[in-house]
Amino acid sequence: MGQVNRSLHDRFMDGVRVFNKYIFNHLTLFLARRGIGPFSIVIHKGRRSGRSYHTPVVATYLGNKVIIPLTYGTHVDWLRNILTVGGCEMIWRRDRFNVTSPKVIDAQTAAAELPLNRRDLFLRFDIDQFLTLQLQGNDVE
Repeated sequence: MGQVNRSLHDRFMDGVRVFNKYIFNHLTLFLARRGIGPFSIVIHKGRRSGRSYHTPVVATYLGNKVIIPLTYGTHVDWLRNILTVGGCEMIWRRDRFNVTSPKVIDAQTAAAELPLNRRDLFLRFDIDQFLTLQLQGNDVE
């Protein structure tokens, strides 16, 4: 019954999420594990299960700060897991590191910090929220 009142856009985005979860994410994880492409891996633990999950993301590294676009908003499990425990591990170009202090920010705040090419890309896709994290240890280069 709830499906009847949902917009075509919302139902389309649900389909995109399912496709990404079961098909596209496997490809991007394969590439990220080999240090290929713009993909990073977020390693987080389930809030209820305690199970470890690996989620591919496109992250921008700025000194000791990491900015991740929240393509599907703030109600995705991987984000809720990270916010609950206050951080996670990430892999980028085969390097593994800890990140802490997760904070959801708006697009305008993120745009002020992002490099022009990433800012334009994310604005083109109308992403309105981002996650920032603080890298623990050395800056990522």
